[in-house]
Amino acid sequence: MRTANLCLLAFLIGAGYSQPPTAFFGVRLLTQVRADSETTRWLWYNDLAQHATVSLQVYHDSGYGAYIAQRLQNIRGDRTRTALDEFYVERVGGWRVGKFYAPFGAGTLLNESVVAAQSPTRFAIGDLPMRVAYVFNGKDRQQGVLVRVGTQNGGVSVGVGRHFGTDPHAFALWQLPEEPRAPQGYETLYGADWRPPILERTLLLEWVYTESDSLPDTHWLSLRWEPVGSRWRPDLRLAYQSHANTFSWRVALQQTFAERFRAALVFRGNQGTLQFVAIELRGEL
Repeated sequence: MRTANLCLLAFLIGAGYSQPPTAFFGVRLLTQVRADSETTRWLWYNDLAQHATVSLQVYHDSGYGAYIAQRLQNIRGDRTRTALDEFYVERVGGWRVGKFYAPFGAGTLLNESVVAAQSPTRFAIGDLPMRVAYVFNGKDRQQGVLVRVGTQNGGVSVGVGRHFGTDPHAFALWQLPEEPRAPQGYETLYGADWRPPILERTLLLEWVYTESDSLPDTHWLSLRWEPVGSRWRPDLRLAYQSHANTFSWRVALQQTFAERFRAALVFRGNQGTLQFVAIELRGEL
């Protein structure tokens, strides 16, 4: 937390020499009430490991910005042990340095909050957009490089390092965030994501292959489909893992109200078993 404050203070001091920056205070509301066969729980995060936060955003006319967000509740078993969700400084639309969610590929399977430096660039062959993130999240935590080459409609990715996939936010579509992750993690990642041209606004497919010296090499597949034209805005997600040879599924029936808020009835299961039913509320203040 001290590092985050120092980064934000340095940005404000630097910006203050020219003209005052613009600041925004925000609240991202996200609460989920889950009911399973044993208990009912009220949580300030959801089963995809997305958090409710309070935040401060600071932007300057020169194109630089800073962001800091605090979680309302940590996930049980999260080794981070801090409520700090993100803090970073950035060139808006460009580089970013600090602690933030650095997705691997499209981020439907692997999207961990890490200390990193990320920058967009161009791939030499075909002049395609490329995103590079250098990750150093501390000893025995995520370290390495994550690269994605491609557009919003599809791309390929690779990651090299250590301890990827060890946080509750990793593979949360296949495994609930409260369930423990292997602390060894993965060293090598390969991936591809694709939005079919006809259904690019509603369908997203992603494949990830993970390698490790201490864990089985594994294929992961995910599908997200949001059909249009329905009053309840259904959101269907599937995730498959080859080592366990099982798939998880999630169906959310969503309804928007008061413009900035959305309620959802969520059903989540593994194979043919229903794990829980939940009511989820999210919005921006």
